[in-house]
Amino acid sequence: MIDIKHLKTIATLKETGSLVNTARELFLTQSALSHQIKDLENKLDCQLFERKTQPVRFTPQGMLLLELAHEILPKLEATKCRLKESLNQPISQLRLSVECHACFHWLLPTIKEFNNFWPDIKIDYERGFSYDAIPDLLNDELDLVLTSDVREPDKLEYAHLFDFKLKLIVAPDHDLAKKAYVTALDLKNETIISYPIPRERQDIFKHFIQNARFDGTLKTVDQGLLIFQLVSAGMGVAALPDWLVTPYESQGLIKSIPLGALGLTRPMYLAMKKDMKDNPVYRHFLNTCKLNNGR
Repeated sequence: MIDIKHLKTIATLKETGSLVNTARELFLTQSALSHQIKDLENKLDCQLFERKTQPVRFTPQGMLLLELAHEILPKLEATKCRLKESLNQPISQLRLSVECHACFHWLLPTIKEFNNFWPDIKIDYERGFSYDAIPDLLNDELDLVLTSDVREPDKLEYAHLFDFKLKLIVAPDHDLAKKAYVTALDLKNETIISYPIPRERQDIFKHFIQNARFDGTLKTVDQGLLIFQLVSAGMGVAALPDWLVTPYESQGLIKSIPLGALGLTRPMYLAMKKDMKDNPVYRHFLNTCKLNNGR
């Protein structure tokens, strides 16, 4: 009654958030996709999601099917990968670097999950963070790079993993804490605390402050925990991904504010050589990252 294609459709609908994007991702017409979903709902005698919501909001019955998809699809993908890999030259390691300090929050559990399926493949992330890892990828010194910035798209494949919100964090008693959102002008004289990344590569400067005047101070620190401690103590503000912010805000240690009226959304990509995009091991690591969704 429930086919693999149905599980893939539900998982993709959750990932993309809309029927239009789901149809595009699955190479279906919107009419064919709507017919497939309606047919499944008729078979199950229940509605799977609420219509005309953005992003799509699943019903309790739809959430049950989504849980099944998240359980079955990775196992199916892993089995397919192993079958294909048994016919190919095995890969013994994947050399990985990240251009996002905050990614380690969800990346390490992702690596552990991947190794549960591929215990003989070592994920070598000894290089850890690099604010510019793409040259090493092009020079065959790396296999995979997590990044938000697309460079050399003619030479490399950038697989979209997910989108995330970049949020400004301040002390709960900071003057900006009461604002519904902040503007670039609000940050003109602030002390911005960040990871040690060149200013021109930082999202808050590159995509938010941009050409606006900034007379404040840029203070860099190596550890994420220290950034939260400094912000909580009122010694500056910082811009960090939502997945890193939520646990600290729930404890009342900081207050998060959208960057701009619409917020600042950034993508996360997994970059690799184009000739590796269909490799089963690479695809499985990619899908594992997608399922973790930066959380």
